[in-house]
Amino acid sequence: MVAIHINNQPSVYARIEAIEADLKPRWYRVKFLFLGFPPQEVTWILRAEYLEGAHFTMKDVPMQILPLKKPGSPQTQSPAKTGASGAHVISMNRVRAIKDGEKRKDSSEEE
Repeated sequence: MVAIHINNQPSVYARIEAIEADLKPRWYRVKFLFLGFPPQEVTWILRAEYLEGAHFTMKDVPMQILPLKKPGSPQTQSPAKTGASGAHVISMNRVRAIKDGEKRKDSSEEE
């Protein structure tokens, strides 16, 4: 989740749906889901540093993409891993293992 600032003003929240390498080296196609009414999907071609909060312009309009802070935490989330395309990777095997461990714990407490 990110907050997108336009003209130095927070303007919209968005979820990053996908990050893919662009044809130009060191540029990425980033698909956002803008969380408004109605939700809208857009794809922007950006450098990695723009996703990390660096200022940039679109048609001479100042822009900034800032990651949202984790609820209840004063610091921003730090990713566990970064994939080849710069996208954050979440291991579904790890998620499943955690869920399986919780299920086993619940069933042993019932016995």
